[in-house]
Amino acid sequence: MWDTIRSMFCRLAVKQTALLTLFALSTLNAHAQRAPNLARSLSASMGAEGRVMWIDATANFWRKKRVNGRDELIPFTTTREGIAEIVQKCKTAHVNTLVVDVKPLVGYVVFPSKVAPRLTSWQGRPLPDIDILQGFIEEGHKAGLRVHASLNILGEGHKYYSVGLAYDKPEWQSVVYAINRGMIASNGARLTFRVPKEPDNPDKPLLITDDGAKADAGIERIGLDRPDKDDTQSGNAPFGKQLHVTVDSANRVEGIIDGALLGEEPLTPPEDGRMMVAKMESDKNWITKNLEPGSFVAFDMKTEFTPIAEAKSEKIACFVNPLHPEARKHEIDLVREIVTNYDIDGIVLDRCRFSNIYNDFSDLSRQAFSRWLGKPVNRWPQDIFSFSLQPGKKIVQGPLFKLWLEFRATVIHDFVAELARNVRSLKPNITLGTYVGAWYPSYYEVGVNWGSEKTHLRYSWFTEEYPKTGYAEFFDWIALGSYHRIPNKEEARRQGKSPNASVEGLTELGNTAIANAAFTYGGIFVPDYRYNPEALVKALEAASRQGQGWMIFDLSYIEEFNFWSLIEAATKTPAPAPDSLRSLLTVIRSAMDVTR
Repeated sequence: MWDTIRSMFCRLAVKQTALLTLFALSTLNAHAQRAPNLARSLSASMGAEGRVMWIDATANFWRKKRVNGRDELIPFTTTREGIAEIVQKCKTAHVNTLVVDVKPLVGYVVFPSKVAPRLTSWQGRPLPDIDILQGFIEEGHKAGLRVHASLNILGEGHKYYSVGLAYDKPEWQSVVYAINRGMIASNGARLTFRVPKEPDNPDKPLLITDDGAKADAGIERIGLDRPDKDDTQSGNAPFGKQLHVTVDSANRVEGIIDGALLGEEPLTPPEDGRMMVAKMESDKNWITKNLEPGSFVAFDMKTEFTPIAEAKSEKIACFVNPLHPEARKHEIDLVREIVTNYDIDGIVLDRCRFSNIYNDFSDLSRQAFSRWLGKPVNRWPQDIFSFSLQPGKKIVQGPLFKLWLEFRATVIHDFVAELARNVRSLKPNITLGTYVGAWYPSYYEVGVNWGSEKTHLRYSWFTEEYPKTGYAEFFDWIALGSYHRIPNKEEARRQGKSPNASVEGLTELGNTAIANAAFTYGGIFVPDYRYNPEALVKALEAASRQGQGWMIFDLSYIEEFNFWSLIEAATKTPAPAPDSLRSLLTVIRSAMDVTR
């Protein structure tokens, strides 16, 4: 009875607020550079706040518990008792939405399915025959929480274990435009090496340049998908474990130095030169055998197209190509199955993207790009981009580079559009969410424009039509990986950093890109606050101050660090999720149309 009364009250309040908002917005300048944060204003006036707890599948099958003085792994999401405990803790902490990962990276699922294989064991441990999704739906709904099912939608394999549908169906795999660089000694011997951020084997010796050693001036890309940091310039290595080779601008070897001799003093490349760091025994042996101070070296490179499962530059996720018709159908069929068979409140898409800028360069993508352009791509892939002959330099953009970015974003846009149509044809009122990285100015690298098609933002890599690839309008909410150890802009400025080097700054940027087309929930990576727990509360508050709520990644860390009381401190009282107020987003979108 109370739920019915509250629902009626919310609908009336939304309509009343809408009238006031429409009147106010009618006076705004339609050409304002930044859309007003209407989603924040209206959701706050309704007392609504997104409070999302992400429950990663494989990270929560078991948890550590002290038993008889020893740490033991005990079942967690794999028992009904564990699920009930999780739900109760979330309810007490005033979380209102559970995102349950039902298709982890491996591509297998944690519920009975006729579409996808079921995950029956993990890391050598058998999984109980329990429908994890159904368990969370029943326990969550009993507690008044919304339950959404999340899928690693374009991930179909785990490279650590070489398992997944991408291995069974290699033709689905994304194809990597990879590079093989070599240093040629004066005697003709060749040593392969890598440079930072290029698609190459991370076990190879690392070559850094004077330019590459300098910090990037752009927005920091912080989070689970952050590039590895190579701590190879400083010493502290045991004797014989690490060799540093410095090469000057004329490609002459200046010196060969054992890392153990550096002490605390970092070694940097010579001006306009390069420095190689080798750790593998075979690489160190090659250096001592073929190089000596004063000798000269040369550099060469080769490129190749490699299926992602075989590409050592790709770490964990085995992505499939969203252009492959069978892979595309498989993903949509799986989502349809969940929506049809489960009383789910929402579907959430994770990894709905390409792996990186070097994917996908398959023949299928080449043909599709040519059709999209209306003409053949004569120099593939050089007309898109090529690697610089000079190690450490940026890629060389070809004449079709910007159009390629637009094309890739169109591919993801159209895939999301097809999936959304299928889902809402089955359940018109179901909620759709997605999880993306917050670094919008460089997110084009993974082929996604998660902003609104009506965003006011513009960047140098935009084509005139690029904004039309924005897919925010298909979603009810977008969770941003606003991952940073600094919670708010004020603290970032105090530390002499950009305001965007904070949870608040990244969420604000994301909210600007989304432009009220969907609710924005700032994402918090809990390990960032392991040793500064008080800042977690500030981060949650900052995410809501700029967005309309927050998303915590993930439950396993909250459990491990026992941070439940911190969430309670940030929430204090219950609140509905903005996306649960069904007419609110419609009102916001209609109101924004008045200003355009």
